Amino acid sequence: MVEIAALVVSLLAFAVSGVVSLRQLRLSQHANALPVAVDLFREHRSVRLAQARTFVHEELPGCDLGLGLEGLPEEGRDLVRELAWYYDNLGALVAHGVVDIDPVSGYLGGSVISVWEHMEPLVRAERARRE
Repeated sequence: MVEIAALVVSLLAFAVSGVVSLRQLRLSQHANALPVAVDLFREHRSVRLAQARTFVHEELPGCDLGLGLEGLPEEGRDLVRELAWYYDNLGALVAHGVVDIDPVSGYLGGSVISVWEHMEPLVRAERARRE
């Protein structure tokens, strides 16, 4: 009977140890991702990306999107590229698990969707032009 009790206690200790280890690993991953997320959010609030979002929402609809990037004024082209690259890099970090999707979608989700809705015709035209 004592041997069975010792076995049960050992198995219970092993299970608790495993759960605590997994929790510690998850906390460690969050601690490593936090500075990356903070930097990404800071960059999103930068003057340059704010100008890019303003251009996309206010001026991009008046451009000839069928020409791809060539249909944009030079400064607008630079702004659109920077914003697209930012979102592309952000998406890669989320896709590879470097940054959790929840805080990104909570903080930037509406902005990403809105920008994509405006930029989609331009992106599709640019892809077609490159093929």
